[in-house]
Amino acid sequence: MSLSPRADSHAISLPVGSISGEQRLVFPSAGDLNRALDLGVFYLKAPDDLALASARQFGLELIPQDSPYRDVPAYGELEGFIALENNQQTKLALRRERWDQHYPRDIAAFGRQLDAVGVAIMREVFHHSGIPDGLWDRASGGYTSGGGDAFLNFVHYDTRTPDWGLRPHTDYGFVTILDASAPGLQIEIDGQFEDVPGLPDHLIINFGEALNFITAHSERTVGAIVHRVLSQRSNDAVRHGIVYFANPNLDGTLRQFNVSGEEKGSSSVEDLFALLERNLTE
Repeated sequence: MSLSPRADSHAISLPVGSISGEQRLVFPSAGDLNRALDLGVFYLKAPDDLALASARQFGLELIPQDSPYRDVPAYGELEGFIALENNQQTKLALRRERWDQHYPRDIAAFGRQLDAVGVAIMREVFHHSGIPDGLWDRASGGYTSGGGDAFLNFVHYDTRTPDWGLRPHTDYGFVTILDASAPGLQIEIDGQFEDVPGLPDHLIINFGEALNFITAHSERTVGAIVHRVLSQRSNDAVRHGIVYFANPNLDGTLRQFNVSGEEKGSSSVEDLFALLERNLTE
């Protein structure tokens, strides 16, 4: 079923953050920061040293049928080169442990640059949550010190077919970092879907369910934003994007702490993701 643009949709103005020289997520004002945390989505100025142009060029190299990267094997259902004929989507998706094996050296390095961005975002969220900093690693299963799990995906949609797009959903992990070549992303605000247009030289950041879970008993619970991608008519045959997912280890445990450092709850990542999957299909 095609997800097509609605005539009554309009673009929302989102706060814009950046990564400082001290590797901290910063905003022009406290109001912008608070709005970013409230919405669960914001723009991020691409760091000056981020190899975004090279990564975009690499993504284009995956489109030809004779691209050698189409031979990357599948690792389960989520990794490798994947072609989904029902929505004309293809993607090369790999978790961090396989980047050096299958991605060119500069693209693996690009992934590690996004790791650093993800950690900076997570640490700033924790800072404003009031959870004692000595517990951040326990809460996140080690992500804030460079552990956890991460996916780097290069995704393409054939815009010549109406059957492309993504239905409304939330992401399961901590943080999603998106670079997209075309419009179509929408977020749900107060029951209405609003367009999120791309900004030149900026990434789109959204928060996921795992981050909502671990901040649930803190001073600042962070919501997981509901979003979707609508099909758009385009002069380009292919809509392409780069998506980085900052996730907990699938065999790890997430913990909830309050500002006093008391543990208020926990869940295995496997159980949390299974619950989210059941809720999605019900």
